[in-house]
Amino acid sequence: MTAAQLQQSETQRISKKKTSACTLVFLLLLVGGGKLNAQDFWSDTFLLDVYTGSYRSNLAGSLRSGGFELSGGDFVDLREWYTPKFPDTSVLFLKSVSDDFGFIWGVSTGERGEKYKIDPALQLGFVYQYAPFKNAVFSIKATYPFFGNMTEKTCVADYEDLGGIQTVNCRLAASILPPEETLDYLINLRGETDARLSVNFKFVF
Repeated sequence: MTAAQLQQSETQRISKKKTSACTLVFLLLLVGGGKLNAQDFWSDTFLLDVYTGSYRSNLAGSLRSGGFELSGGDFVDLREWYTPKFPDTSVLFLKSVSDDFGFIWGVSTGERGEKYKIDPALQLGFVYQYAPFKNAVFSIKATYPFFGNMTEKTCVADYEDLGGIQTVNCRLAASILPPEETLDYLINLRGETDARLSVNFKFVF
């Protein structure tokens, strides 16, 4: 097949307004109802975790290796397309309800590369612990991200004798697949792929 000359397509734009608005509403609910309610809320709220990376971010990282040569001789390095300026970062807080139960809430920043985007996410969850007998603790923790979709952009490629200008999956533009079939391999993941559930049992001798 003839090597493709690529330019960025605008066919897969996703608005950030919906996610931002929902996150804003959630934060307003936390502090809504006056200064006293906000103080009461934060008095039993603690920083639980701060971390970078996610399944979706790791998936983008797996696409950075390799590249291909255009018909004009220029080399396309996939690392430039799938490396973000700032990695997906999550900040989680714990709202203590009792000695055994608490709500988890927080946000993830998302990340953006030249050919893909991970939207910001709202994280919600809970933690529960139970002492079935002396010196033993059973705990369960779950978090679920809302929003945070990961989408991959398309490119426009000139295949000259093989159909001319066509929309194509950027990283598969020089593969043996027909251009229209490469679109079937575009990444489109929901944020729920990073939902987490952990169960622990601890016994102290």
